[in-house]
Amino acid sequence: MKRTMLLTLAAGLAAAAVAAPAMADGKSLGPPGGTIYAFDQAFKTIGTPTSMPDRGPTDTLYMFPDCATCAAVSDAAPGTPGYSGGRWKVVEAFGITTQLTNADAVVAAASSLVDTGTRFVCPLIKA
Repeated sequence: MKRTMLLTLAAGLAAAAVAAPAMADGKSLGPPGGTIYAFDQAFKTIGTPTSMPDRGPTDTLYMFPDCATCAAVSDAAPGTPGYSGGRWKVVEAFGITTQLTNADAVVAAASSLVDTGTRFVCPLIKA
């Protein structure tokens, strides 16, 4: 019992020692996140390890295989009619090499749109 408590305490101290430099630099050790654009507005997101079946309402999340630095673009966002609460269908938009910030521009500029079959849940948070 005493040994278990000491090991737990040592593990906690080791974790704090590893986390302290990152937190001092203004970085956190939380879940992965990023930026998603919708209606020309940036949203933050938190990557959640979820997947869901191909049924029920979803919104489209456009990804850009020809632009490694481009953030994803959504056709919906919190507060807009029909928003599915962060339930996404992933569509690859080919031929786009610069950042776009709204779904209408993505659809107009893409040389092709391919549904990847990926469905997941992930929130959008106003940046």
